[in-house]
Amino acid sequence: MIRGNWSLAGELRKNEQKQQSKVQQRQKHQHKLGKLKDIDPIKLYYRIKNLEIRPNKSEVDETYLKSLEEDWNFIQKNKLHESKIKNFLDQQEQEEKKRKKELTKLWGSRSVYFNPELNPLGKVPQLKNIDIKLKQPLTNITTPLKKHQIKKYEIDPLIKQLNIQCPSGEPPKFYKFVQNKTKPELEATSEQHSIIDNEKLNIQEEPSDHDSSADDNFSDSGENSKRIKLG
Repeated sequence: MIRGNWSLAGELRKNEQKQQSKVQQRQKHQHKLGKLKDIDPIKLYYRIKNLEIRPNKSEVDETYLKSLEEDWNFIQKNKLHESKIKNFLDQQEQEEKKRKKELTKLWGSRSVYFNPELNPLGKVPQLKNIDIKLKQPLTNITTPLKKHQIKKYEIDPLIKQLNIQCPSGEPPKFYKFVQNKTKPELEATSEQHSIIDNEKLNIQEEPSDHDSSADDNFSDSGENSKRIKLG
């Protein structure tokens, strides 16, 4: 049954438009395919990453980022530069695992947070244990520091204005004195001292056989002397 508003010319026009749309999409696909065949996928990857981490992106940046992401998805979908991308992504994955491992690695004395008594393992302090509010968590830094890790601060102009002079001698130290920098010498413990003292005491209290015989002779001679005096 033919609808009352159906038109053969209109139907032909719709079919023609569909065909034209398909041709345009095919041409667009071929053009993009030829364009992205010659592109360096590694550079494209880093462009996307750099734009993603850029703070305060403008509307132009957002549009450009969306366009780059579409190109990246097109490359992966059509398997362009497949082997190169696979090797690169595998390498990135290994480096990411290495970075995560180094974030939690205990560097001991090589850590900038090392303290032989308070932090012998060189653990990175957690934000919840720090009184000062920090915008970002502390990083796992080792010594010696690299140039980009050293931050120089300008001298307070008020110090020059007031002509403040530092006192002579060593600067004061306000940190806790570390006790266990050196290995202590082996000394007898209190228990060992008590055992030694008890042994000395036992030796003094127990008389020898010679002393006991001498005491017996002394007592016998005393009795004899008393008998002589009485006789």
